[in-house]
Amino acid sequence: MMEAIKVGFCVAYDWYLLEYALPLIYADATVIGLSIDQDRISWSGNSYPFDEAGFKALITKLDPEKKIRVFEENYHLPDLTPMQNEVRQRNLMAKHLGEGGWFVQLDCDEYFLNFSGFVRYLRSLPFQLTRRANICCPWIILYKQTDEGFLYVDPLEAARTEFMQIATREPGYEYGRRNGNFNLYVNFSILHQSWARSRAEIQEKINNWGHSDHFDKEKYFSFWDKLNASNFNEARDIHPIKPREWPRLKYVKGRSIPELLKNFPLAAMPAYSRSKLFFKNSRFFSKVRSLFK
Repeated sequence: MMEAIKVGFCVAYDWYLLEYALPLIYADATVIGLSIDQDRISWSGNSYPFDEAGFKALITKLDPEKKIRVFEENYHLPDLTPMQNEVRQRNLMAKHLGEGGWFVQLDCDEYFLNFSGFVRYLRSLPFQLTRRANICCPWIILYKQTDEGFLYVDPLEAARTEFMQIATREPGYEYGRRNGNFNLYVNFSILHQSWARSRAEIQEKINNWGHSDHFDKEKYFSFWDKLNASNFNEARDIHPIKPREWPRLKYVKGRSIPELLKNFPLAAMPAYSRSKLFFKNSRFFSKVRSLFK
């Protein structure tokens, strides 16, 4: 019997992006959990607009095989920080999905480019190798949408590519989806529409993000707002918290998410070779590297 693939999404004001994210993972998921605050309040304690009828209609349309479960609880405890509320929600969602199999956590604005291949890879891994381990995927950051296309982050080299812990057999989240378990890196990429939103959505994101108290929100919004297809080449080191993680921007044509998915130049993105992945993912060599730090 094949191992279960349990995919969970944290859902909030950008629920409508599930229209693009869900179909990319639906066929290969065993069960899909959608976790949403029962009061439609963010981790930061702010209410957000939510189209209840539109959400239900979308889920009905996207779920012909009845794989989707919706979990609603209070995920905005006032005595917790935004990040602590996020971590609590992710752990509760994993608990609702039950024990066993692979746990994959995504957000509504994350588009998995080859989920079928990723699932085949997960199911090929021996249990002992991946016990208490995270499978980490490259995050390709979509930074801004223009009239004709999208600006996205170019990390310049594989070593500067941002990876996110996406899958695990034993969930136990400590900071977002991250924890102290051993990380295994793969070349299965995810487009993350984190900043490629409308002005109103970016303001909403900045004020309600799990990292919203970690940077100057007004200054950063002003910087983002002025970027366009003509001046993006001037931008350098643009990550809001760790600037050098996003060294520069590139541009791809596409007036919609489906066009973007079709046009995105994935082959041109920096990636680790098989040999480098072998050494990077070796627990032995990881221990050796730690001795010299």
